[in-house]
Amino acid sequence: MNKLSKRLSLVADFVPDNRKIIDIGCDHGLLSIYLAKRCPSNRVIASDINENALSSAISNIKREKLTDRIDVRLGNGLSIIDKDEIDTIVISGMGANTIVGILKYSKDKLVNVDTIVIQSNTDLYFLRKNITNLGYYIDREELVEDKNIIYTVILFKKGRKRYSYRELYLGPKLILNDDKLFRQKCDKELKTFKMILSNIKEGHYLYRYRIKKNIRILEKLK
Repeated sequence: MNKLSKRLSLVADFVPDNRKIIDIGCDHGLLSIYLAKRCPSNRVIASDINENALSSAISNIKREKLTDRIDVRLGNGLSIIDKDEIDTIVISGMGANTIVGILKYSKDKLVNVDTIVIQSNTDLYFLRKNITNLGYYIDREELVEDKNIIYTVILFKKGRKRYSYRELYLGPKLILNDDKLFRQKCDKELKTFKMILSNIKEGHYLYRYRIKKNIRILEKLK
């Protein structure tokens, strides 16, 4: 079995044992295989919309003799499951808009889901805001550097908490940790936002306002 990347290793660490899991966008199935092997009582559904990726996942699952433990399904998001089949959702490597769309437009499938583990590549403010609005709070967040890219992994649990804009943007748990990777990530974002601001036309008022707001938040961390 191929070894998990640093990114996927952290995602796996966020997933509890003894769960009914769906790994959405499972790609080659490496995370699904790891979760099934780590805990024999885990029930895993590995899903993807890409037939080629799913074919590779099927081959890897057969190689590991886990066909009786991992249910492989072709389809989009939560459309391929019944609401009582899962209590844990794992989505890694997708954009925030795609993830939020998967969850918001299948809210009926979230009835028994008390744990959502997300690793997104884009707009974490949008992600945090929308998932917390669905009735989940942020229980844990960590950063990991993998091949010179800093990734954020977030664990959402069912329940409600109120967050400020600053917390939704930076991450309430990441603010508390305030470690080296967090500072590196913030420094990079500050430079990027300043560059974007200098190139935005004056007419983009709302976009400029949000970027200026984020710049003020990041500069206060100095």
